[in-house]
Amino acid sequence: MSRLRAMLPILVAILVITIDARPAASAEAKESKPKFAFVLLAKPRLPDGKDLLRAFAPFASKDCQLRVDAASQKKEHKNDSEALVFDLTPDGHGFIGLMPTPVPKREADEAAAYSVHSITQGWKLPPHAAHLIVSLTDPATPSTVDRLARFTWLLAAVAEASGAVGIYWGDAGATHDPKFFISVAKDKAMVARLMLWTGINTARTTDGGIGLLSTGMSQLGLPNLLLEAPRKSSGKALETFFDLLAYVAGRGKALPEGDTVGRTADERLPVHYVASPADPTEKVWRVQLK
Repeated sequence: MSRLRAMLPILVAILVITIDARPAASAEAKESKPKFAFVLLAKPRLPDGKDLLRAFAPFASKDCQLRVDAASQKKEHKNDSEALVFDLTPDGHGFIGLMPTPVPKREADEAAAYSVHSITQGWKLPPHAAHLIVSLTDPATPSTVDRLARFTWLLAAVAEASGAVGIYWGDAGATHDPKFFISVAKDKAMVARLMLWTGINTARTTDGGIGLLSTGMSQLGLPNLLLEAPRKSSGKALETFFDLLAYVAGRGKALPEGDTVGRTADERLPVHYVASPADPTEKVWRVQLK
């Protein structure tokens, strides 16, 4: 959030470009809040509009098409614009703005530690000298899952078309390896999608086990999960963690206090709501493996 406040004047300027390039919207149209993420670059360069269209097609569903505004493409080639403006059918729109500087305060660098790919494969974010602000505003009518999926496809396409070195998704709480992101973005399974939509804060428990805390479930209107596993169960903790998140995401609403979940039909692990170890003002649902 501090990052967005600091960038507000720049975002306003880019939004002016976006609004001027688009026809007036219907007064009855209801839109969701814009989603933002940052595609990290080794060198400052906007992706070419044609490259972006080619990169987007393999990710998207048949009813989702990208159109880059012709005027912004022309300006890009003349180097007198720092944004590409686009529409995303049905009724989505946004912009890709170039910032010729790294993300300040090492936010993107620090968030790399929370990507599942970093945790499991030891990926490290390379240095970045610039970044792209990617914004998408969708109609409010599609489901939250569908809006997140469309934004995921867009980020994957921008990363591929720009030769990105990282993708910093602030609302997910993680910076991802672009190769990992592009590969997973093609998978429509909820478990796979959640590997991009949430980061993981890890910690050791007092008995030598592991604690896993999700960081991005508020995007789905759901509480984050704290999964605690003893040492003997730590090997299955990550798989269980994403299975539980996918179950609740598919359910579409939080589990009630005292309900039970399990890895088998016979397992009954109680759900309790506790203060988040990362933020005492936030309530998370805790499950303790045996």
